[in-house]
Amino acid sequence: MKLSMLMLLLMGVLLASLSGCSKPDSKATLNDYQQRLIRVLQLERVKVQVEPLASLPRPSELRQPLPDIRLELTDAWASRACGLDQLIGERNSSLGRVFQPSQQLHYELRLLAQLERCLQQDISPALAQQLGNWLSQKQQAIAPALSNMLLTDDTLRSQWQGNKPPLVAADSSGFTATRGALHHLVNLTEQISQEQWQQAAAVDIEQSLAMLYQHDFLAKLQSSLRYSAAWFSQLNPQLLALNPESLCPGGRSTEQLTILTTVFSKFFIGEVQAHLAELSRYQHEIWPLLQQLYQDTALYPALQQRYQQPAAQLQQQLMLQVQWWQQLNQQCPANLTQQQS
Repeated sequence: MKLSMLMLLLMGVLLASLSGCSKPDSKATLNDYQQRLIRVLQLERVKVQVEPLASLPRPSELRQPLPDIRLELTDAWASRACGLDQLIGERNSSLGRVFQPSQQLHYELRLLAQLERCLQQDISPALAQQLGNWLSQKQQAIAPALSNMLLTDDTLRSQWQGNKPPLVAADSSGFTATRGALHHLVNLTEQISQEQWQQAAAVDIEQSLAMLYQHDFLAKLQSSLRYSAAWFSQLNPQLLALNPESLCPGGRSTEQLTILTTVFSKFFIGEVQAHLAELSRYQHEIWPLLQQLYQDTALYPALQQRYQQPAAQLQQQLMLQVQWWQQLNQQCPANLTQQQS
């Protein structure tokens, strides 16, 4: 004897509960919901294809040369008391010659901050003029150094590649640290624009990059947004083509409709929409920070493709599915609104 549709659904829930305690990611959450719609509505199985990403420009195409400004200190006081010799020696060391973009930026900022401190001391007019000239010249290196860090740093570029797994539902670990790291980098760019060299030199760039590397939250967020947008875009045509009235002939409740209301309340509202609300919150707080960092750079179109565009597409496609559920509630005795009260 064939099992009823309700029994099949209950067995699916039981098997899912026995499959382990690991939390599903965006992909698993949506695929589980899709399987239930397929069983209840006899939809065709859709293998979601995520739109491929355009390749990022190579670092060599983005890297800007820094002005070649040589500082030669012949004044013994400047060498010893002002501390510039230590910084210049650091840059000329074997490690200094292979600075990463973030290290190069931090060095330039520390040098500017030190030049400012030297100028505030009691020094001769000739030395003051020399240090002032150096300060003015070294300021020209900050813009390309900042650009090189944002566009060519390995940790940052790894966040845009699009090959990381999606975020896990109901797991916000990494969000706070990632948001904080981006805030620090935004503050750094603001201090640089205001020529606040002391404050900018005190920013721990490496710590911010370490937080981004540790959590990979930005990479996972874009994977979730892009997969979710593709999922709704490719499943919705089947669902929207289904007339809700066909699920309740003559306005009568059916076993199929009963199961469908459970799918709506427990899986669409309880899991899918709950996770999409998380993604929306993350996107709402993360994207403005990325905009502030990258809006005037060559990577901005690529970041729009990875964050802004899929988020907008996801919102639009989600609303279309919500409207289908609303039509079902209006045309059939589904009582979906009462279930959510």
